Amino acid sequence: MNISVIGAGSIGSLFAGRVAYSGFDVDVVGRKDHVSKIQEKGLTILEDNQNIVSFFPAKTEFNPRQQNSDALFVTTKAYDNNTVAKTLSNKINKETPIFLIQNGMGNEDIFKKTLPKNPIYRAVTTEAAELLKPAVVKHVAFGKTSFGIVSGKGNGFSRQVEKILSSSGFDIKETPNIQLKMWYKLLANAAICPLGTILHAKNGEILKRPSFVRIFNAILDEGIVLANQLLPEEDFSASPDFIKEVINKTQDNKCSMLQDVERGRRTEIDFINGFIARESQAYGMKAPVNSAITDIIRHLERNQQQD
Repeated sequence: MNISVIGAGSIGSLFAGRVAYSGFDVDVVGRKDHVSKIQEKGLTILEDNQNIVSFFPAKTEFNPRQQNSDALFVTTKAYDNNTVAKTLSNKINKETPIFLIQNGMGNEDIFKKTLPKNPIYRAVTTEAAELLKPAVVKHVAFGKTSFGIVSGKGNGFSRQVEKILSSSGFDIKETPNIQLKMWYKLLANAAICPLGTILHAKNGEILKRPSFVRIFNAILDEGIVLANQLLPEEDFSASPDFIKEVINKTQDNKCSMLQDVERGRRTEIDFINGFIARESQAYGMKAPVNSAITDIIRHLERNQQQD
């Protein structure tokens, strides 16, 4: 079974590198500088007890004829999904499952519309990684990965994917209730990513500052109100404790949003806090803190991109 990873950033590279190191077939599509270094000397994953170096095909464009993909992992930013879905349209087998390993909510909508016959899965991970430089990724913290189907019919490939990733050192499990996992991850990202970005600090610094703890709680309060509105049958009372546990486990990690701002790239704020603000308004509720946080991160984006 060959897995193609579209979007070889920190998480995409981490998954691809460990899968290749474990002896399975994988290829990636990524940025030119990253791809060229992988082609030249392989991908290095820095971990506490070892450094993993793996070699696998890397390209800057997806070519289904050359890559012969049995499963696709899409690990690009959520705002690139429209482009990715159009690229895949009419180019991949309708049986090929697509696993979206991304931040944000509603990411699967464009894939369901553009690729209606393909099995679409959402995956939620608490693995933490940082792309230090082209072809070098630091595995900051081990986490857990859950995935579940959100569109189409499963065809047995999900069990193979789960087996491959488990054999590659990932704690992964298929779940029938992926929506709940997605909401917990959304709330975690909404509370952690913008605050770490504003502080310009690693995750562990967020809860050390009383003023940021108050903002942290306000972000969560608004998000949980919306979550209860959309998924009234679920219990989100444990989400603050879950998120604090994520912060503790990833205290040495720079969140992806901060990494994006530092590199002068667009963030996924519109799919995280922006989503909470928009959906709350659509349901006649107010989310002023998430709305303000969204505006602040957009301002930081613009300033960094102009420098």
